[in-house]
Amino acid sequence: MIAILTTTDPIKLSAAQALLAADKVESEVFDGAAGGLWRAIIPLRLMIDEDDAARARGTLRAAGFVEAADGDWDLDPGRPSLSMPDNDR
Repeated sequence: MIAILTTTDPIKLSAAQALLAADKVESEVFDGAAGGLWRAIIPLRLMIDEDDAARARGTLRAAGFVEAADGDWDLDPGRPSLSMPDNDR
């Protein structure tokens, strides 16, 4: 298995996992227990089978994610955020 996404943002993680599931790419969240206690220090990892990596990358790109310089995925800054606006928190 390989990490397709590493993040401390549970909304970004959930969105990526749902997108992959819709495209029939199985994924699993690693470090969930530790991440719950130390979210700012220990990021959650979204793991997939290495054989599904190309399809998973295509799915994330099509949904507006861009591969960051560190090999992780970020949302395209030109697209609306998956998070709630500040005034709704």
